[in-house]
Amino acid sequence: MKTSTAILVAATAVATVTTLSAERRHRETIRLAKEQHRQSLELGVAGLHQQHLADAAADPEQWEIWGKDERTPEDTRRTIKVNRQICLTQLTHTLNLVSLDELRVRARALMERPAVRKFWTETRDFRSQETQTTKSDVFMSILDRELVTATRKTDTEDEAAAGGAA
Repeated sequence: MKTSTAILVAATAVATVTTLSAERRHRETIRLAKEQHRQSLELGVAGLHQQHLADAAADPEQWEIWGKDERTPEDTRRTIKVNRQICLTQLTHTLNLVSLDELRVRARALMERPAVRKFWTETRDFRSQETQTTKSDVFMSILDRELVTATRKTDTEDEAAAGGAA
């Protein structure tokens, strides 16, 4: 093979590899931009949702709209506030702002509260139908596990208190 042909083949190979690398980087840049845009939109919608829940929790007229069954207005207000806490916790998970270990800690802290356990028990099935992503499945399973743990702990404490009172 002539030297000029070898140089031409090598130059063509380098140009091809360079072009493919640039194309790959370009595709990755576009993918990242789309992901950032999606996260930005999700964060914006979540911000609107949080503001709506804050407004609803502060407005007695909203309590009537949100109320159902035999709930008192105060129960409805509390339910809205609990929903706000859970939505914010889920958002931090969805946007990868917390690790799974941090999410477990937050879920455990939430489930220590009776109002949160009650809310989660009442709304869990609806939530599972509302969003069906891998992220939401992980979030729900972690909250479910922490609910079971907190319920067992509360039951054990109640039994110990009842035994001590007898």
